[in-house]
Amino acid sequence: MRSSSLISAALSGAGDAYDRANELEAALKHYELHASLEAGTARGRGSLVRATRILVFLGRFRQGGLIADRLLIKLDELTPFERIAVLSAKALALLERGDDTHASNFIEKGRDVVESNRLDAAGRVPRDLAQLYYALGESRRLRAERIVFVPMPPSFGYVLEARCQLLLDAQSAYSDSMRAYDAHWSAMAGFRVAELYQRLHQDLLAVKTPPSADTERKRQLFEGAVRLRYSVLLNKARGMAEHTLAMAQRTGEHSDWVERTRKALNGIEKSIAEEQAALARLPYKREDFEAYFAEM
Repeated sequence: MRSSSLISAALSGAGDAYDRANELEAALKHYELHASLEAGTARGRGSLVRATRILVFLGRFRQGGLIADRLLIKLDELTPFERIAVLSAKALALLERGDDTHASNFIEKGRDVVESNRLDAAGRVPRDLAQLYYALGESRRLRAERIVFVPMPPSFGYVLEARCQLLLDAQSAYSDSMRAYDAHWSAMAGFRVAELYQRLHQDLLAVKTPPSADTERKRQLFEGAVRLRYSVLLNKARGMAEHTLAMAQRTGEHSDWVERTRKALNGIEKSIAEEQAALARLPYKREDFEAYFAEM
């Protein structure tokens, strides 16, 4: 075996060993070195795909997208799972920039690979699909959070329904990501679901008092009705955050996403306490708020 072949085998083997040992920075370095040495070969492309997976796992979506660009040129020469990894990496890089329109093209191509190869059977899914479904959730989340209620839209009910449907669609995609039973992806997805409900609650509380609430009594009833009606969103956010933290404790997951979920839960608990205090200050009962909301 020639010296270059020996070096190539050593770099590839070291990258794989570090990867399996979860020493991801070292694995990434060796994969990139191996890909440079084996530029233009199937072995080199394989190392680039593995480097892309690591970068996405570490949350370095922009870097992962840059490598994905190099692989997209030879996409047909990759295996189905490699294609899914590359397409979803590119999508996540675009989503990080807020470009869900172009990201959706790559997500749908990845879903076509899944469908044509029947890779998503019932139950547990491979980790590459977790990456793809997370990207799908992110795309739907961005679209949902562009729908706001200030100023009050003319057809508030229709707009709210559209926001809620996108929320549920995003939650479904994140739930599919969790089907990989990978603690890291589950923590990411769990945080996002809790965030979906928390932000919807924040946006709904920002709704201005309508002109029809032209007395202090009506303004108080409007405030109480809104707080009471949408408090369920905070409860859903709290439930998902608690579920995610329990999963992290059970599996030993300690990524930044777990800490972000912990901070989010603290904020949610604070919001729930504020809601309860605000309702207690109003001189009306639950029945009064419900009646006013129905009248609205």
